[in-house]
Amino acid sequence: MKVWYLLLIGIFSVLCQNTPSSTYDPPVSRVAKQPNRNGKEGLFSRISEMIGAYARVTIGLHILGELIEPTSENLAIAGYMNINESIVDAWMKVNGQDSKIIIKKIASIETSEFQVNGFLSEIAAFEDIFTQFEKLPPIHTEQQFTEMGEIVKNWQSVTDFPLTRLQALEEEVNAVVEQSETTDYNKLESEKKDKLDEINEKAMRAMKLYPQELQTMANHLKMFNGVLDFTDLYGPIKERIEIIKSYQTQKVSSLNIGNLTELQKMFSESTKFKIGSRIAQMIQLLTRMDDTSSLGRIWSDVFRNEFTELAVLKKDLDSQLLKDTLNKGEDLEVLKKVLNPIFDIGKIVSVFWTDSDAIFKDNDFRTHIDAIEPLLTNMAGVESFGLLKSVAAVTNMFNLTAIPNELNSFVDHYDGIMTKLEEYQEILRNIEEYQKEADYQRGLKMIENVDEWSAAFGEFTGGNNDALRNKINEEKYSPFQHKITNKFQEFNGKLQTLRDSLSKVNFTLFPSTGVKLLTDVTNTLNKTLMNNKMHLSQVKAALNFIKAGQGIGGNKFDELVTKLSKLETIINEKRKQLNTERKKLDESPDAEFYKEVVKLNKGFNVKAKMVAGSNLFKIFDKIVRDTKFDNFFEAGDVLYKKIQEVPFSNKNRFKLILKMKKLQTIKSRYEELKKEILLRKQRYNNVPMENLIQLRWLIENLYELPNPELKVEEWKQFAGLESLKNNTSGGNELANFEKAIEGISDLDFAEYQKNVPNTYANLRALIRFHNAILATEKVSSKTFWDWNHQWIEIVGFVAITLILNALAYGGAALYIRKKNVTLEELAERKERKERKKLEEKEESEEKAKNKTDPNSKAKEKKGTTTNVKARR
Repeated sequence: MKVWYLLLIGIFSVLCQNTPSSTYDPPVSRVAKQPNRNGKEGLFSRISEMIGAYARVTIGLHILGELIEPTSENLAIAGYMNINESIVDAWMKVNGQDSKIIIKKIASIETSEFQVNGFLSEIAAFEDIFTQFEKLPPIHTEQQFTEMGEIVKNWQSVTDFPLTRLQALEEEVNAVVEQSETTDYNKLESEKKDKLDEINEKAMRAMKLYPQELQTMANHLKMFNGVLDFTDLYGPIKERIEIIKSYQTQKVSSLNIGNLTELQKMFSESTKFKIGSRIAQMIQLLTRMDDTSSLGRIWSDVFRNEFTELAVLKKDLDSQLLKDTLNKGEDLEVLKKVLNPIFDIGKIVSVFWTDSDAIFKDNDFRTHIDAIEPLLTNMAGVESFGLLKSVAAVTNMFNLTAIPNELNSFVDHYDGIMTKLEEYQEILRNIEEYQKEADYQRGLKMIENVDEWSAAFGEFTGGNNDALRNKINEEKYSPFQHKITNKFQEFNGKLQTLRDSLSKVNFTLFPSTGVKLLTDVTNTLNKTLMNNKMHLSQVKAALNFIKAGQGIGGNKFDELVTKLSKLETIINEKRKQLNTERKKLDESPDAEFYKEVVKLNKGFNVKAKMVAGSNLFKIFDKIVRDTKFDNFFEAGDVLYKKIQEVPFSNKNRFKLILKMKKLQTIKSRYEELKKEILLRKQRYNNVPMENLIQLRWLIENLYELPNPELKVEEWKQFAGLESLKNNTSGGNELANFEKAIEGISDLDFAEYQKNVPNTYANLRALIRFHNAILATEKVSSKTFWDWNHQWIEIVGFVAITLILNALAYGGAALYIRKKNVTLEELAERKERKERKKLEEKEESEEKAKNKTDPNSKAKEKKGTTTNVKARR
C-alpha cells in the first residue's frame, strides 16, 4: 500500500512541475493600455496605412492559396498582375493558328456594296430620346400638380399692395404735426389739450406699428412665390415633349441599306466568332492599361495601378505597425516563411507580364487590334436567323405617333407663362432691391424714434411750436413724407400691367391636363423600345460590322497574327514554369502551413474588405486635410446664384438650374459626410493602432456614411457647355468654378462601401489564421525530448520509485530474517558450505583426469555428473 501511495505522489509532483503552456494567445484580443507613442495614432492616413498593410498581406495569402489549390485556372496569375480575372482568362486562350484562320476569314468578307450611315444615324437619334429622358427628373405626383394649380389661380388674382393701413399710420403722425403748426399749446383749453395729447398718442402708436405693417406689405407677394416652382413641376413635361418633337421634325436619313438577302447571308456563320470576339475585346483592353488608370485593375490604390508590388508587401512584413497590431510587436518570421514562395514565383510571373506587355504596348499591334475588334465583336453580336425581320421591325420603330395637339398647346401656354414669370420675378427683384434702400430701412427702425418724438412733443407743450415740425423734417422720419408708399404705388402699377397680361393667358390646361397625355406618349415610347430591343441590337451589330469592314482598307492583319503567335509562345512557356513551381509547393515541408492558407481563402474574403477599408480612410484623410472640395462647392454656390438670374424665357434655364440643383444635393451629402468623419477623427485621435484594429465598427459602419457620388468628369463637361458660357458671361463665376474642378477628384465610393459589411468577422479569421501558423511552427520545431519529456520524466520517476521501494522492501525483509535465525539453521548453513567446497574439489580433480585421457572424457563426465547428482 505504501508503494502505490508513494507512486501517486510522484506522478502528481511531475505533472505540477511541467504543466503544458498554451499555444494559442490571440495578439489583438487584449486592449492595449499604453498611451500614444508617436503622436500619429488615430490619424486617418495612419489608419489607412495600417489597413492597407493588412490588405496586402491578405492579397499575398490569396495568391499563395490559388497557387496551392486553385479555385480558378488563372486566378493566381490575375492576382499577381493586378488584372481582372476575366481579362486574363481571355488572354490565356490566345491561339496563333486559330487567330490566323478567324482573322483571315473575317477580313475577307466583302462589305463595300452596302450603305449603312443613314440607318445608323437614325438609330442614334432614336436612342438619344431615351438618353435625354434619363437625364431629366421624374414627372411629379398628381397631388403636386393640384397644389400648383391652386397657386397659379391665386397668382392670377394677385391684388395691389395693401397700402391703406400704412398710409393711415403716416396720416396719424402727420396729423399731430399739422396741429402743432397752427396751435399754441399754452393757450389751449384743457379739453383741447387732452384731444391734442390723444392725437400725439396715436402718432406714437403709429410709429410703433409702422415697421410691422411695412413688413406685412412687403411680404405681400411672397405668398405667391410658390409659382416660381412652376418650372420644376412642369419643366420635365415640357422638356420631354420638345425632345420628341425635335426627333419628329428632324430630317430623315436614307434608310436604304442594300440587298438584305446578301446581308443576312453575310452573318450565316456568326456564332463561330464569339470566342474570338471575347479574346479581341480583352486584348484591346490590355493594350490600354497603364499606371494612370484603374481600368481593369483589382487592387486599386492598395497597390499602384500596375503589376502587384511584392516589394511593398516585404516592407509591410518588416514594418513595426504590422508587428504591433498583428503579433504584439514581435517579428513576423512565421508569416514571412509562409509567404516566401510567392516572392520566388512572382519573378516568373513578372517576366511573363513584361514580355507580354511589350507586345501590348507595340503601336502597330494596338492599331491592328483596334481594327479587328469591332469586326469580331459585331459579327458575334448578330444572329443570322431573323435578321431581315429585325431590320423591318427597327424601320417601323422610327415612325413615332404624332404629338397630340393638346401637348403642343401645352408647350405654347408654357412659354407664355414663362414670360409672365419673368415679369413677376422682375417685380420681386425690384422690391428686394428697394428694401435695401435707406428710406425703407428707416421705416423698419421707426420704433426706435418713439422716445425722441415724445421728448419733442414735450418741447412743443413747453412753448416751442416748431418742435414737431423740425423733428419730422429729419431724415429718420422720411417715411412719413410718403416716400415708401409712393414707391409701392409704382410697384402696384407694374402689378396692374401683369394682371392685364395674365388675363390673356389661358390656364385651362393646368394643373393636370396634358400630364396624362404625356405619360401615355412616354409609356408607348418605352414599350416600343423594349419590344424592339433585341431587333435593335441585331441591326446595330450588323451595320456596325459593315461600317468597320469598310474602314479596314484591305488590311490582311499578317503582323497581328505573328504577334499573337508570339504571345501564345510566351503563355505556354511561362505556364510550364508555373506548373513546375506549383508541384514544388505540393511537396514542400511547409504543407501544414499551406492548409491553413487554403482554409482562410475558402472561408473568407478578407482582402476585398481590407482594400475597401484602406481606400475609404484614404478618401476621408483627403477630405479632412484638404479644402479643395469645400472650395469647389463654394464656387458652385456662386455659379448657381448667377444662373438663377437667367431669364425664365431662356430655353436653357431649366436644364442649367436642374444641373445646379443636382450639385446642391451632392453638396448636402458631402457636408453630412464631412460632419460624420470629423466625429470619427475626434474619437480616434491618439488611440493606438492596436486598439483601433480591434474596434468592431471601425470599418463595418462605413457602409452607413452618405456617398456624395461626385464625378469630376461630369462637372467638367457641364462647365464646358456653350449654353452655360453664354448665360454666365460678364463675371468670373464660371472661370472660378472650372478652376475649382481641377483641384478635386471623384468622390464616389459605393464600390468600396458594398464590401465593408461583416469585415470584423473576416479580420478575426485572419487573426486566427496567424495564431494557427504560429502554433504549427511551434509544433514542427519540437525535438523528441520536447514532445515526450513529460512522459519520460513520469516513467523515470515511476521506475526509480519502484526500484527504491523494492530495495527498501528487500533490505527490510533480509534484516528481519537475519535477526530471527536459530542454532539449527546456523549448523545447516555451515554443513551446506562444507559440502559445496567438497563438490568443487572433486569436480576439479575429474577435469584434470579428462585432460590426460581424451577417450574417456565423455564417459567420465557423465559418470561424474551422475555421482555429483547422487551426492546432492
